[in-house]
Amino acid sequence: MHGSTGFRLERARDVGCVALVLMLAGCAAPATAPRTGWRPPPAAPTSTAQIIVAEVDGEVVTREEWQRALALDRAMSALAGQSAPTPEASLQRLVNERLVLREARAAGLAATPDQATARLRALLRRWNKDEASFDAALAREGVPQSDALDAIRRLLVVEAYLARLGSEADAQQWMAERRRRAKVGLYASFSAPPTPSVLAAALPTPPATPLVLASAGQATASPTPALAPQPVVDERTPPPAPMAPPENPAPDFTLLDLDGQPVRLSQFRGQVVVLNFWASWCPACRAEARDFGDFAQRYRGRGLVVVGVNLREDAATARAFAEANGMDYPLLRDADGAVSRMYGVVGIPTTIFIDATGGMRARHVGVLNADQLADYIAPLLADLLPTEQPAPDFTLPREDGRMVSLRDYRGRQPVVLLFYRSAGCGSCQQQLRAMQTEYDRFRARGAEVLAIAVQGVTQASVVRQLGQLEFPVLADESHAVSEAFGVFNRLGDNLAAPAVFIIDAKGRIIWSHIGRDANDYPAPSDILSRVP
Repeated sequence: MHGSTGFRLERARDVGCVALVLMLAGCAAPATAPRTGWRPPPAAPTSTAQIIVAEVDGEVVTREEWQRALALDRAMSALAGQSAPTPEASLQRLVNERLVLREARAAGLAATPDQATARLRALLRRWNKDEASFDAALAREGVPQSDALDAIRRLLVVEAYLARLGSEADAQQWMAERRRRAKVGLYASFSAPPTPSVLAAALPTPPATPLVLASAGQATASPTPALAPQPVVDERTPPPAPMAPPENPAPDFTLLDLDGQPVRLSQFRGQVVVLNFWASWCPACRAEARDFGDFAQRYRGRGLVVVGVNLREDAATARAFAEANGMDYPLLRDADGAVSRMYGVVGIPTTIFIDATGGMRARHVGVLNADQLADYIAPLLADLLPTEQPAPDFTLPREDGRMVSLRDYRGRQPVVLLFYRSAGCGSCQQQLRAMQTEYDRFRARGAEVLAIAVQGVTQASVVRQLGQLEFPVLADESHAVSEAFGVFNRLGDNLAAPAVFIIDAKGRIIWSHIGRDANDYPAPSDILSRVP
């Protein structure tokens, strides 16, 4: 029954009864459009058992099932002395298992309880464990022994079916093709930390020639790079300085937008790009669509662009959905899923965050809301700001209710923006008083100091009185300005991080410091030395 191929569990290096399908998780291909008759999962589930975390051609995976699989993975990993798979890997395993079992059962394959027990004993011998150790590992994770034996029975069936396909490469090719053809929706959320190298192992090296996809009906055997629309540059504006190459470059591509015009990813270089893979049939995509539309509108003109990549739907379907949900940003059609595969998309929605140099900084699988989007892009916008970009303009009330606009200082004098956390922050009060001590020296340089916090006018007035401050204290109650400068909620407390931005008389940010903790302020003398 087990065959003589490399799929025998005893020869697998992965963990226990989850080894085989985890080995194939990397073969996943992007979700595709639904077949006729597909219906979305039921809305508003009321129990954990009903909450759907994935769907495979209409067959659901519930959160309860996923949690049981995670617990079993942890137990078997502990017995094998290996690291447990990530939650995302466990969910991908369940998706792949669904695809294989469907074919295996149609072929009449099955495994008996006795065969599962025999395989378990073989595993325990290999790991030098006894049945008491097995029972203890399951008990620690709250896993019934019946769940473990059922999982091993399923694995035996999967193993037997894949053994029929031939080599490991044949099985991987088979799985990749099944994933390409299947409609897979992932409704649980996974994220990767926004660090430059986070996707290095997961995504392929970008091709030497950017990928160009033909429109429906055109031949795709020999794609020819299309010319991207060239930006119109005011001759009075000097060309931007060349950027350093990114650490983890996003693969470039050209896709057609909903009007049939070619759009190339690299034409957005110099801006933060939020690349969102979606389809109108996907319930999770529908759940986040309006947030993406509002987010794109809110950050328009602030060095950020949202780019939506629609999977395998016609332009009319994608356009109707976008118009109904306010998705007023570039929308491209990945007609054959090639770009999705290039980016390792294994379920939708998936969102890739790309910095201004073109480097991939984070990946999120699942629904995103407006607050989560703001958290992801804050450090990317902060990286963008110190490169002599124009400072985001704003108008805020000061402590006495009068309005202050940044544009009022343009052409007149430099401005030092000091973001502090709150009226009750001791280190903030110390920094404000220290800045007051040096305020005459800032004015002698011709600079104004503006203090800003996520607060109301009343709190701003209290702060100014307590510190006996002479410079304006502004109230950013809606935190829109803190978000525009990339400092809002960086410490996870819905406040502005301690930060300083120096803006020259031309309205450009020429220096900045964003604190890594609540006490991380630069010395006033250091700030003063950088004022032009």
